[in-house]
Amino acid sequence: MPILPTFVFSIFLQADIMRSVPFDAKFLKTLEALNLLARRTLAGDEHSDRRTPRKGASIEFSDYRRYTPGDEIRYIDWNVYARHGSLFVKEFSAEENLHVSVLLDTSRSMEFGDKFQAAKELAAALGYIGLANYDTVSLYAFGSELRMVKKFLRGKGRIFELLSSLEALRAGGGTNMRAAFKAALPRVRGRSLVLLITDFYDLAGYATAVRELLAQRFEVHLVHLVAKEEAAPTARGRLSLLDLETGRARDVALLPRTIEAYRRRFDLFCSEVEEFSRSHEMPYARVLADDPLDRRVVDVLRAGGILEHR
Repeated sequence: MPILPTFVFSIFLQADIMRSVPFDAKFLKTLEALNLLARRTLAGDEHSDRRTPRKGASIEFSDYRRYTPGDEIRYIDWNVYARHGSLFVKEFSAEENLHVSVLLDTSRSMEFGDKFQAAKELAAALGYIGLANYDTVSLYAFGSELRMVKKFLRGKGRIFELLSSLEALRAGGGTNMRAAFKAALPRVRGRSLVLLITDFYDLAGYATAVRELLAQRFEVHLVHLVAKEEAAPTARGRLSLLDLETGRARDVALLPRTIEAYRRRFDLFCSEVEEFSRSHEMPYARVLADDPLDRRVVDVLRAGGILEHR
């Protein structure tokens, strides 16, 4: 499924490979005014507050590497090019920059209520915020196993690599977070942040799996995608309900009392996920997949602990 509209590419590439989402110039400016938060002090960290170069923090030259398409042109060293005839970009080290790993749930349950499309759009927006702040961004897909999609992107010029990778993802299979997160995630020196975007439909496994990420000394932020039809079902009568991940079906009569019981249990499930995040001091945002993307970003901002205004 496409995830961004034609007018994004009218700004950059004049190509049409995405669908209507408010990624216009105004929305990009809104994203660029935000930071991904990293405030918790971890063992071995010297700083507990998130600072960015645009707020006056110093950045020191670290090394050169060969230019690759998508790198920021402003970091090309033209003196080196004049001497050697090859393009090299300067790399900088700064303690305030983050390594952001976006972990996107691609299990089949995410297809319900267009959650998967909403999750990809949100991953694109949050990833762009990181890239705009010159944080390093990696993208992973998971269901019952973890798959690296894009690794160590940096700079706004790499956004199209992220977008094309997100567009190519398809949902399918079951969920087993414990198996998926068992292996250590790659990381770079400095502060490392995980953005976990999922519907949390892994009732036996999500708590242990998230604790595994914490044990790897990642700061973990939870983004919980919910479809409107999940929270407030409109279906009534005799129906056959299909489990998207197992393929099992069950015939049920959706009476008013049945729907009410379901809604209470769903609310409890969401509260349990939120309480789990609170007990482990992890920021948590519950986002309605049916809302427009700009509203979803605002909801993440208002939830606190994940985004901040510069």
